[in-house]
Amino acid sequence: MKPWIIVFRKELKDLFRDRRTMVNILVLGALLGPVLAMGLMLLAVKMISDEAEKTIELPVQGAEYAPVLLDYLASSRISVVDALADPQSAVRAQEVDPALVIDPAFPQQLRDGKPAQLTLLSDHSRSKTRIVRRRIEAAIENYSANLGNLRLSLRGVDPSITQVMVLHDRDLSRKGSDAQLLAFLPYLLIIGIMQAAMVVAADLTAGERERQSLEPLMANPVAPEQFMVGKLATNVLISLAVLALSLLGFAAGTRMIDLGDTGITFSLLSIPVLLLFLSPLAFFFAALMSFVGAFARTVKEAQTYLGLLVLAALTPSMIQMVLQSKVQNLELLLPIWSHNYLINEVLRGEPLSLAQWTLPSAGALLAGGLLAALAGRLYHKPDFIF
Repeated sequence: MKPWIIVFRKELKDLFRDRRTMVNILVLGALLGPVLAMGLMLLAVKMISDEAEKTIELPVQGAEYAPVLLDYLASSRISVVDALADPQSAVRAQEVDPALVIDPAFPQQLRDGKPAQLTLLSDHSRSKTRIVRRRIEAAIENYSANLGNLRLSLRGVDPSITQVMVLHDRDLSRKGSDAQLLAFLPYLLIIGIMQAAMVVAADLTAGERERQSLEPLMANPVAPEQFMVGKLATNVLISLAVLALSLLGFAAGTRMIDLGDTGITFSLLSIPVLLLFLSPLAFFFAALMSFVGAFARTVKEAQTYLGLLVLAALTPSMIQMVLQSKVQNLELLLPIWSHNYLINEVLRGEPLSLAQWTLPSAGALLAGGLLAALAGRLYHKPDFIF
């Protein structure tokens, strides 16, 4: 049996003996992402559903100037309540959702055929208010359009003459691809792999130094790079296990939790595809964490270094999550950046070209191999053990 395989088996056995470390890896790496994602989506769906169905209570200042409009709003499940003394302060203090102010000149403006003035006061920074505001705006726009069509009909003009163009919006995305989950799923998958690689790297390098078990291990007549390869293989295997559990968690979550009409699904066929696609990225993270972790003398010091590294490495992931820009040409060689984009493409069911399959993996393997070689050189240094 090759020496690195013996080291690999030894490190796996030690890891599984340390139940606290394994629980930390599984909870933070594999389960936290699916639980967080499903919880947020369930909360968002519930909030949207509740706000879309409930009757809105709308304080109206100047209700006496537009009784017909208020009757129309009532038919749209918008109930008019008593006016507020200071509606602006009430909205800012979140005492009420949007408030409507009707200009005293509203009746005269309608009689003169001029645009009648209304002011809807709301806090645009609140998601809950945004849903309510859109319902109110849609009801007022419908009333305005109906009134405008009626004016044209009374004058013998066909109302359709004002509709110069008709825009038909056709959704060409595949079923479920518009789900909001797709925006941050790559981020959660990548942070799960990084978290697992960080914990394992800290335990297998700085942890062994701190426990003073690294010196007797490397006293054996084995090349130092063999120890590094065995530890690296352990890290890659644990990272892939965390990735597989995360994917299974997402797949189970979308089937166990009622997400309404969002169309969110996670195909079981995506699991082996994403495992194959993200395996080189797991190798890259394991090599990166092993290289940086080799500089630390204690677990606490390693966690500090690796924690900062996680934040730096996740920056491309967060940028890609916001921009969702297309990655092509040589950009495909950039680990993390290209993987974020292509994970979404796989989940959307879009076909990938040969370059899109191979270049991200080649970039991750090349960078990971370079980092592994640098980590192997650190194992050769005389002061590495002490």
